[in-house]
Amino acid sequence: MKRRHFLGAVGLAVVPRLGLAQAFPERPVRFVVPYAPGGSTDTSSRIIAERLSVQFGQQVIVDNKPGGGTIIGTEIVAKAKPDGHTILLTPGAFVVNAAFGITLPYDSVKDLAPVARFVDLPLLLAANNEAPFKSVAELLARSTSGDRTLAYASAGIGSVPHLWGEYLKARTGLPLEHIGYKGSAEALRDVMAGHVPLFSDVLMPTAAPVRAGKLRGLAVAMPNRSPLLPDVPTVGEAGLAGMEAAVLIGISTTGGTPAALVERLNAAVNEALADMSVRQRLQELGFIPIGGTAAFCAQSLAEETAKWRKVIKDSNIPPPS
Repeated sequence: MKRRHFLGAVGLAVVPRLGLAQAFPERPVRFVVPYAPGGSTDTSSRIIAERLSVQFGQQVIVDNKPGGGTIIGTEIVAKAKPDGHTILLTPGAFVVNAAFGITLPYDSVKDLAPVARFVDLPLLLAANNEAPFKSVAELLARSTSGDRTLAYASAGIGSVPHLWGEYLKARTGLPLEHIGYKGSAEALRDVMAGHVPLFSDVLMPTAAPVRAGKLRGLAVAMPNRSPLLPDVPTVGEAGLAGMEAAVLIGISTTGGTPAALVERLNAAVNEALADMSVRQRLQELGFIPIGGTAAFCAQSLAEETAKWRKVIKDSNIPPPS
């Protein structure tokens, strides 16, 4: 093929791709959130949906589809038309389901296309005020003291805070025993009442009772201190180097969506996360805005899945029922 003919063919191929992205979206975008309305994760979705609606000139409508450990909502997006008009809030449970090897009605890799990292929700290790230790150092002393097992609560079996607690147990030798609850609120209530000494949870809403002096913060699983809890040390400062962990939350769309549309969605998410009012509102809820490329999101999901899969295998954790 002559050079001018080759360039002409390339041009014809590029124009439709550009036109496809420039015309997107042609109608309202459905933003499936696999949780019930009202929680902080749902609120974070509405914050970015509001901003994306302005950017697109089309409504981005949050559609709450809870149930099945986020599988119900995820399946809707996995089986949607691959035109970018259906997107998914991809929560930590998406990674956990894959890590456990749960049989799913979709292929986590082929049927979903990562768009961008959205936010991280760091983890927090806390204790009730009557616990016989006031720091991680005092807690770690129990690993060699021969004391009886020490119970810790989490929002549920197979949750990221549960897996982190087992990782902590394996790394430190602490005699920890997990007690899984049906959500953070129930677990928090028992920890504050003194029924369970330790609590592994996400930063918010647990940071609120720590700030109020109703709970003792031992460490945040972050590389830097949280502005929500500036007096609580990081895991590194507390003697738990390398124990950073968070619930990773991304945004995905249907697998097979043209790359130009994934790029358009990615650019929009990054633009929204660069808006200072959006960032501030998310940070007030305890989230860390992330962003980045679609490839970075895909890599992060794969790495998190591998990380928790190893913890599950090493600690012989059964899948949640």
